[in-house]
Amino acid sequence: METNSDCFWVLFLASKCKYFSYQNSIVLVVFVCMAWLAMALCFWFFPGGPAWGKYNWLTKKASSNAIPGPRGFPIVGSMNLMVNLAHHKLCAAAKSFGAKRLMAFSLGETRVIITCNPDVAKEILNSSVFGDRPVKESAYSLMFNRAIGFAPYGVYWRTLRRIAATHLFCPKQISSTEAQRLDIASQMVSIIACCRGEFSVRHLLKKASLNNMMSSVFGSKYHLGSSNPETEELSQLVEEGYDLLGKLNWFDHLPWLGGLDIQKIRLRCSELVPRVNNFVNKIIQEHKLRIGAKNHDFVDVLLSLNGSDRLSENDMIAVLWVRNKLIGNCHDNS
Repeated sequence: METNSDCFWVLFLASKCKYFSYQNSIVLVVFVCMAWLAMALCFWFFPGGPAWGKYNWLTKKASSNAIPGPRGFPIVGSMNLMVNLAHHKLCAAAKSFGAKRLMAFSLGETRVIITCNPDVAKEILNSSVFGDRPVKESAYSLMFNRAIGFAPYGVYWRTLRRIAATHLFCPKQISSTEAQRLDIASQMVSIIACCRGEFSVRHLLKKASLNNMMSSVFGSKYHLGSSNPETEELSQLVEEGYDLLGKLNWFDHLPWLGGLDIQKIRLRCSELVPRVNNFVNKIIQEHKLRIGAKNHDFVDVLLSLNGSDRLSENDMIAVLWVRNKLIGNCHDNS
């Protein structure tokens, strides 16, 4: 995906003209708006919508070789496909356009391609061309750009991947947390066995995933049947972060809305980040005081790293925060 923004330099030059009157400025503004609208309509006629039309026009590519896909609406493209069960809508759109290998569509000024073909997906995932992924404004604000999922392909990303493979997700680390997972599973079975009639397991799965997170990542253990402020606070942080990342942020695809925060996403991110920093940093400082303690949880492992694998505290917070969010949201995909 790619996002481009235009520069209205014509208005700036015209404003410097000595004999440029107020009436002429209105005429020029109207003319520019009409020209912009006409170009938007021309771009919209290309397969895939306005973003692909603009790309084909700038690169002089023939539309006969274009990837099939919905045009959507002028300017905004197919943003309507990305809300309320987006995967169902995208699947239906692919069938209606006969897109068997690739489908193209536009999200504002962002070009998007998707595939449900396993061979094409394998080729895409194995190519370094697709090594980077565009970082959403909310992901950047929430420090996800410093974690392995969003970090740009390069030395830092390779360092994170090496740390994950060698230290965080190695067989030794996973086997060391087997007992805690068995204990949490046993508690879940006991709680369900005590219930009579219909029982919703969603809340229980959520609490179990949070307890597993607190134990494997932070080294704190709690019983499923009890409540504690740490897991409650972490649950709130994870849910707020998940909601912010899941929202379709108009600014990501319509950069000319940059001065506005209509959806209040920027405001909510600015309020969430200090809470995350305080929560995770407090735990990191507590672990630093454990002199001579054996390395068990993720915080201990990250603090024990030396040399090129050593991360700054800000990077540690980002890695642990993203790790927590991924574990904490497993109940939302159950």
